[in-house]
Order: sequence, then structure tokens, then C-alpha cells
Amino acid sequence: MIKRFFKDIRGYAMPYTVMLITLVSMPMLIISTEMVRMLFVDVHLQSAVDSACTAASQNVDIEHFILTGEVMIDVSAASAAAQSEFDGTITYADINQYSPTLSAISIVDGSTVYCNASAVMTWMLPGISPVTLTASSAAQAEARR
Repeated sequence: MIKRFFKDIRGYAMPYTVMLITLVSMPMLIISTEMVRMLFVDVHLQSAVDSACTAASQNVDIEHFILTGEVMIDVSAASAAAQSEFDGTITYADINQYSPTLSAISIVDGSTVYCNASAVMTWMLPGISPVTLTASSAAQAEARR
């Protein structure tokens, strides 16, 4: 009886197909979906940093500019505007399982703003460690009389 079972190979294609789909195709599909989600998060993080840096550069100290003609960014207003813009852009995205933060805002030469942000993205697949994405941007404030 067992000898006859191993000789009869009709119908072996179905278990091989099931094993191929479960062990190869499904993990590849899930990994490719997660990679696309990671790229989406990276692009969205860069967009949020760009908008935050631009919002910070628009906070020129107007009184100082009128008196001296020199463009100086108001640090406290720039930081508040950048954080507000960053939070607004991130909230609008509604992306699950990632935690973005605007990590640094620095003003160089009084008129150039540099912004850095990072986001920790958790994978939907269990057992894969989270990935940290970073983005940076710069914006310069300009004015003329």
C-alpha cells in the first residue's frame, strides 16, 4: 500500500503550488508593500521638514530690518512656526506606525535656517527591527527695501 502511494505522483503539483505561494510569494508581497510604505514615509517626512524650514525662514524680525536693513530671523517665532507647520503636515498624513519628530532647528548667520527631523517606522511584519529615517532641509530669508 505505501509502495503504491509513493509510485502514484498524480496531484503533486497542488502541494508544491501551495508551498510556493505560502513560503515565497506572500512574504515577497508583504516585503514589497512595506518597502513602498517606507518610501512614502520618507518622502512625507522630507516634505514636512521642507515646509517647517520654510515657515521658520518667514519669521523675519521686521523692526530690526526697518532700523538696520539687515535680515534677522526672530528665533522664538521661527521655532514656534516651524514646529506648528511640521505638526500640521504630519497630522494631515495619517500614516500608521511611525513617530516623527522635528529634532533640530538652527539659525546660522541670522538669515539661514537648518532643520532636521527623524521618524522611527515600525514594520507590520513581526520580528523586524524598526527603521529610523532622517531628513534635513535649509531655507534662507531674504528681503529688500
